[in-house]
Parts: sequence; structure tokens; C-alpha cells
Amino acid sequence: MEISSELEIEFENDKIDLSSIKDSFNLLIIGDSLVGKTSILERYCHDFFKREKTFQNFLQIYKKKYSYKNKKYLIKFWEPPKFINNCNNIEINMLNNCDGILYVCSYDDPASLTHINSWYQFLTQYIDLSTKEMALIINKKDLKEQEKLIKEEQIEKKSKDLQLQYFEISAKTGENLFNTIKLIINKIIDKYINDNKNNDYEDNNESDNDNEFENEGGCFII
Repeated sequence: MEISSELEIEFENDKIDLSSIKDSFNLLIIGDSLVGKTSILERYCHDFFKREKTFQNFLQIYKKKYSYKNKKYLIKFWEPPKFINNCNNIEINMLNNCDGILYVCSYDDPASLTHINSWYQFLTQYIDLSTKEMALIINKKDLKEQEKLIKEEQIEKKSKDLQLQYFEISAKTGENLFNTIKLIINKIIDKYINDNKNNDYEDNNESDNDNEFENEGGCFII
């Protein structure tokens, strides 16, 4: 797997009103190029499908305001380019500060599933993965069965080997995407609340209306 030499830096305006935000959480989305990582984030943050056709050599950060248990949070999704062999201090700090990791492969690219092991082993060099909420995402669920080049038993074996819960989603149609990310984010927030339950956090009764996806989202590039 090729590794990029360095991160390019570029900024866009952040359009999210942070006045009502109490805390923020960071999710790292990682996997081979062209498996649909940007498309997943565009669909989740903007409900827009972006077909990926180019390789990126910069770090993208998408932001989404999120409501859960009557509180508002800022969720930041980090989509890095291919990492360098030896991370610098900035990159190591980014990895350590993530709260969750989404490993992404796609049904039309069997190698992308095989390479999940490489991404997993890469991250173990820098962070304690046992402290992170993680999931395996198989994109392009919308493909016809004859177009799917990854078999269910291969996915189940990878899930078992790496002890990752897996989810089949489609960035193109949005199928199962929102519920999958919602589940991961809720786990992260619940863990945070539990770890800080003595710091003025109170449990609230959950209802279907307690959890909603805000329309306000944004993206900037580093």
C-alpha cells in the first residue's frame, strides 16, 4: 500500500454556530482510496452524493452538529490521505485524539477489505485501539449482487478476526448510513457521559425525538 509523503494544508470557512455546543468528538474515517469515504461524509453531513474519482493528498475535516439526550455536540470527521510511514507529532496527536474509527472498504474492491488489516496494524503503532469505538463499514450496498466482489463470509471473517462490528451501507442511496453513524456516535457519547457522570451529567429518558440529525453542517480542508 503506497504511503503519501506529507500532508498539504488548506482551509475553508466553518459555517457551524458553536454557541450551543457543549462538547465535541472526533471520528477517524480510514481506508483505501476510492472506497467512498468522502461520499459517506458528504451524504451524512450534507445529504448529498459525491462520486469519488480523484485521489486526495490533504486532510479533510467534516463537521456536523448532533443532538443527543437533550444536549448538542459537535462531531468532527477526519478523513486523512494515505499516511506517511512515520507519523509526525501533529499526526500522532490527531490519532490519539480520535474517539472512534470507521474502517471503510467497498463491495467492488476486494483488496480494500484485505487492506483493512494494514490500516488496523498501522494505527496500533500510535494509539491504544481498545479505548476507541470502532466499526467496519462496507460501502456500495446498492450494487447488484453480481457486481459485489466481496462475499459475506469474507466480511464475517474479517469482522471476527479484528473484533469489529460490521455494517453494510450505501453512500449513494443513504441506505443504513445514518443509522450506522448514529449508533457509533451514541456509543461514544454514552461512554463519555458514563466516564464523567460525577461532573453534572444526568441521565435523561430517551425518546425518538431526543436524537435528531441537525441540518447545520460544514466541511473544511487541512
